[in-house]
Amino acid sequence: MGTIREIRKILAPVDGSEYMKTAVEWSCTFAKQFNAELTILHVVALPPSSDIGAMPTATRQLEEAGDKIVEDARRMAEACGVTATARTDFSVGNPGMKIVGIAESEGFDLIVVGSKGKSRIREFLMGSVANTVANNARCLVMVVHFCD
Repeated sequence: MGTIREIRKILAPVDGSEYMKTAVEWSCTFAKQFNAELTILHVVALPPSSDIGAMPTATRQLEEAGDKIVEDARRMAEACGVTATARTDFSVGNPGMKIVGIAESEGFDLIVVGSKGKSRIREFLMGSVANTVANNARCLVMVVHFCD
């Protein structure tokens, strides 16, 4: 039997979806249970662009939207009685791998990520952040699964 690891740092990636509140609530439940630090993260996946002139405007809009998402999630955590750190990260490429990289480099013990319950075919064709995180993270991952 393996040893049970202490959970001191929890990472909660958020995307601004209607499901975000439940994932944040679960993150808060674990943060309280383990007296752990909670970080709320929104990863903005920037598409490769050939129109360099449009990038500053698009980037500013994405930054503002991302900041609103993490601030909303931080307020949700606060309403649950948890003080959370909130941040937005910009990345070109796969946001799931960016989350995994941040979790590893910053020593997170648990990632709580929401999943919208896409079909296997849609997940295969489009990819899934939750699937990427669950299959690549080197720490514990809790997937909060939502079905429509």
